Amino acid sequence: MTTPQVIECSASCTVTVVHELALPVLSMSTEDAAQISGAVLLVWVVGFAFRMLIRTLYIDSGSTNSEDNS
Repeated sequence: MTTPQVIECSASCTVTVVHELALPVLSMSTEDAAQISGAVLLVWVVGFAFRMLIRTLYIDSGSTNSEDNS
């Protein structure tokens, strides 16, 4: 990415400085990314299933009440 900057001291030491931007998200392996996306998808599916279950129960109880009132 970047060219290292080498600094030479008078006391026979060498310092190498490398400037780079390291973001953990960009250095993630494919397997790690697949695990995270799978977990997010699983949470979404569970939430959607609960929503559909609650909606089904609400519609069933609502239709029973409306038939009784007619």
